[in-house]
Amino acid sequence: MDEDVEARWEWREHDRAKVLKCLQEGEYEAIVTTGQSELDVLAHLAAELGILEAVQMLTVKRERAGIPDELLLRTLAVLPFVEALGLSAAANTLFADAAILIQLGYTAIHLQEGFNNRHGSQEEVKSAASLPLHPDVLRQELQRLEPTSVANYRRHCIQQLNKRKLIKGKVYAVDGSGLSNRWRIVGLLCVAQEAPLWVTWRLLAGDASEKGKEGSVLFEMVDEIRDIAGEQAIEWLLMDALYADGPLLAGLKLKRGIDALVRLPETRTMYQDLWDLLKWEPQRWQAPWLDVRYVAGKKQLREISTGVVAGLTRWPALQEAAQALGYEEMFPLWGCAIHALAPHDPAYQEDWALISTRPFASGRKAHTFWRQRWLIENSGFREVKEGWHLEKAPWSYTDEAIVLARVTFTLLAFNVAQIAKTKRGQQLNQTGIRRLRRRLRQEVGLAPVIVFAAGAYGIFDIEEIMLALGKPPTYSLLQDNPVQLE
Repeated sequence: MDEDVEARWEWREHDRAKVLKCLQEGEYEAIVTTGQSELDVLAHLAAELGILEAVQMLTVKRERAGIPDELLLRTLAVLPFVEALGLSAAANTLFADAAILIQLGYTAIHLQEGFNNRHGSQEEVKSAASLPLHPDVLRQELQRLEPTSVANYRRHCIQQLNKRKLIKGKVYAVDGSGLSNRWRIVGLLCVAQEAPLWVTWRLLAGDASEKGKEGSVLFEMVDEIRDIAGEQAIEWLLMDALYADGPLLAGLKLKRGIDALVRLPETRTMYQDLWDLLKWEPQRWQAPWLDVRYVAGKKQLREISTGVVAGLTRWPALQEAAQALGYEEMFPLWGCAIHALAPHDPAYQEDWALISTRPFASGRKAHTFWRQRWLIENSGFREVKEGWHLEKAPWSYTDEAIVLARVTFTLLAFNVAQIAKTKRGQQLNQTGIRRLRRRLRQEVGLAPVIVFAAGAYGIFDIEEIMLALGKPPTYSLLQDNPVQLE
């Protein structure tokens, strides 16, 4: 391989003050403009969190030398930040931004000549002569990844978030969602109003179940989090009706000390028992209240009534699992029936129920606690599938290695964007990556200037560049930081 390809490269620190001083002294290496300025911010944060450096942990099956794996993997780790549907579109968008490519480790020769003329086929050179890398090169790199190393990489990156105390709270939600008809993601998300985070996840075949073999997949994820963050890391697990499984509840509560709040399926005997008891003893119904929720961005006002019954035990699978774990008495559950009406829609009525392995002070408190799960459904799966194009563009529909890597890089990138929002405070709270991109564009402009000097880089407005070079404009157009003129 040519020396140009093997040229050593390293991540540059973001230091505006150092670069500005070099500009004033007339000593700098390069200036480039970029129309994708938010990439610089998000990619830099990904580096600060160790996500880019950790790609060295990924094992690549390679038969011959080629483009450096670390360079390819850093590129793939940044691609989910690009708002483009497919791998080819994302690569084209990324490769149009010289600044981010230099930050990732591409040299000026790579940007001018690319790699294709040395390592690609003649067809690749003809179809992508202007790109440093052809998308097929990235796709082949994904195919060569060892699945075990991808799992180790995921775990290491989550360990770094925990080490920096960025995973806050002990309430988690579990959920699964399909990617086409072939794949399914199941994950544990830490419930936090400011920044829900994907803490661990698994990619399953389309017909596989996270409850299979008595919840082996779910228990594996729970135990991984407990191993990373300590046995007390998870206090509550919020679960949909799919997870209303006796061995799961018993294994969480009795073996791991984790309480669960679960929606009770209408087909269960316990569901009918709960409503029958409330029918016979109407005094168990508690005072109703008005509740506001948003569905598809529209405000809905509902009147909620709850009825509470403690000591529910008619669940044979649960009782058998509890006995197998050494629980000699009948394992009791706390139940809450929920009746909802819409004041402005007489035809609307909704009845459902929750069960819990720990009692709540009231039905209203249980309902409010459960609402945290709706946040996860909106900020978790819906956001990664719609805002990050994970369902429409898994980068492959048939190759498991590619889909696994796409899911891993994307969910880690999602966490980076979530953490970026918390750093910027309440003004970015509860926003998705699309709104974050708009906000960053407002902060640094449509085409900021990236200056490289003294092993660092800085992002500046063109007026700041001219001022540092001693050529200030007569009138400043900067509103937040006007140029001071004599």
